[in-house]
This record gives sequence, C-alpha cells and structure tokens, in this order.
Amino acid sequence: MKILHVSNFVQKDNGRLFWNTPFRISNGFTRLGHNVLNFSVRDIARENIFNSTKFGKSKLNERLLTTCINYNPDLIVLGHADLVSIDTLDEIRFKIKKLKIINWNVDHLLMNDTLNKIKYFSKVVDSTFVTTGDKIIAGLSNHKMNISFIPNIFDNSIDSLKIFENEHYEYDIFFAMSHGVGSGVLKKNKSDGREKLLLHIDNQDNINTNFFGFNNIQPIWGNKFYQEIIKAPMGLNLSQGETLKLYSSDRLSSYIGNGLLTFLDAKYDFQSLYTDEEVVFYETKEELVDKISFYSVNSDSRRKIAFNGWLKSHKNFNGVNICEYMLNKVFDNKTNNYWQEISY
Repeated sequence: MKILHVSNFVQKDNGRLFWNTPFRISNGFTRLGHNVLNFSVRDIARENIFNSTKFGKSKLNERLLTTCINYNPDLIVLGHADLVSIDTLDEIRFKIKKLKIINWNVDHLLMNDTLNKIKYFSKVVDSTFVTTGDKIIAGLSNHKMNISFIPNIFDNSIDSLKIFENEHYEYDIFFAMSHGVGSGVLKKNKSDGREKLLLHIDNQDNINTNFFGFNNIQPIWGNKFYQEIIKAPMGLNLSQGETLKLYSSDRLSSYIGNGLLTFLDAKYDFQSLYTDEEVVFYETKEELVDKISFYSVNSDSRRKIAFNGWLKSHKNFNGVNICEYMLNKVFDNKTNNYWQEISY
C-alpha cells in the first residue's frame, strides 16, 4: 500500500524533535511493509519570503494536490495538518478513487482548539485516532467519521534506552516540560499549574531532582534530553490541562519506553492499560513523595517495575500494533487485543 503521511516533520528544528509522534507513525507503517511518503506540511507552508505558514497555505495545498497526483496514494494519513483545506481533500478524493483518509491527534482535546480541528476534518475523513479515551470523544463522531482511542506510541529505535539496567545515578527523579515545542524556550511569567507539585517535590530534602523547563531552568531537546534522562532511574508523567481519561502527553513514551520507573496520577485511569507491577500510581502529593522516597532506596523493586512497564509498552503499544489497528479500523473495522477498545 502507498501511504502519504501529511504531518509536521519539523525540518526547521534541525533534529531537535526527532522523537515526535509523526516519525513513530511513519516507522510503524513502514515496518508493516507499506511505502510511506512523508509530506512535512508546516515546513512546506513556510517556503516563502516571509517564512510564514499563513502566506504559504495556498501553495501548500497546491503542492499537496500535485503530490497526490504524482504519488497516487491508497491512504492519506493526516496528523496535526490543519493547514490542509477541506476543498483540497475533496479534490484529491475526486481524482483518486477508493482513497481512504484518516486523521490522528495527540494534543489535549480541550486545549489549542483541538476539538474544532478534529470536527473540521470530519466532513472528509474516514476515521480519526486520538490518544485520549475520555467519553468526550463520542461527540466528535460526525459525518460518518469514526473516532477511536490509541495509546501513545512506543518505538524501540527512538525509545532505545534501558535505564533500569544502569547501576549508578546522579539523581532520583527526572521531569522535563516546556512552554511549547515551537519556541523551545521558557516564556517569561508563564505557568500551567504543574509548578506547585514540582516545587513540592523539589523541596524535599531526601529527593534529588533533575527537573527541566521549570524554576528558570530551560527545557532540553534533541540528544541533550537523552543525556539527562539517563541520570535518574525514575520519572514523573505530569501533563498539563484538565484531566481526561487515558490522556497523556508523549512524554509517557519517552519515560516508560526508555526504562524509567514512571509515576502516573491515578485520576487519568491508566489502570486499564497498566498494572501496579508496571508503573506506580499515586493519588495525592503526599503519596507521590512517599513513593518516590521508597523506590529511590529500593532498587530491586524499582528495577522490576520499570522493566515490566518497558516490556509491556514495547510489546503492546508499539508503532506496528497501533498502525495495524488504524488500518484495520478504516478498512475492515476490526478491533485489537492489546488495549481497551474505545471507539464511536
């Protein structure tokens, strides 16, 4: 099958975001044996004298149409590709018979106008896949478009570390966030609510933290991220925004996938994907601090749980399984045996 993957492959960032979801998805389709052509939507839109996606939107859509005529894909995969117009997709459908179009989104559904972006494509997309299993997604199934939950994607060529095998660490726990991947730097006087918990942990005398993107410490990107994540055996999966069932940023893949013992807030209901033998759940900040302190000195228990989480994630939630699920849903409406089915 020929697959055209229309997403943001961040060429402008010179490899700073090489672990991003678009690469994981393209890898998954390729490993399934498909011919995948990546179309970097925002980079192409910026190819104008103003380096502006606004001024390059028209040319972008022209090039997408031309690319489809030249490539003749069986499937178009859209990922955070809201610069693409419905008219362009309609014209592509008219020219390429039996074409399927799917959409994926990993953003928090209640931030960055994500709900409206998904609804916008519902007129022309066959299926949409989101990394949120909350009941809120039921309202997005419009115009015969199906919507389904997928887990965050693990990729052993990207999440290549096995930190649980290390014998020595400089710190107890790792966390990294940013004020947006676009700028890559801290924004003055900006906070998103996570800082209070991070400060509480940071102020514990018996916990040695390696935190970034917080408390005037700049975010880390690219290989620097990998140089720092290996310095601690544990990580805190802490996402911004309102709590939604099974939502997490893609740090979940980076943390568990690289072998950190990972702490998850129980209110996100990840108990349907993981057991307490694979991750550590907590309900209060006091319980979190107690568990960080406990596992910082109990290396055997820490290593065992981290390994179990790493193994489960790479075995069940890898790009091959998730991309195969996408194809099965859009072509055959089949389910899977790797995670809880949530579809509308």
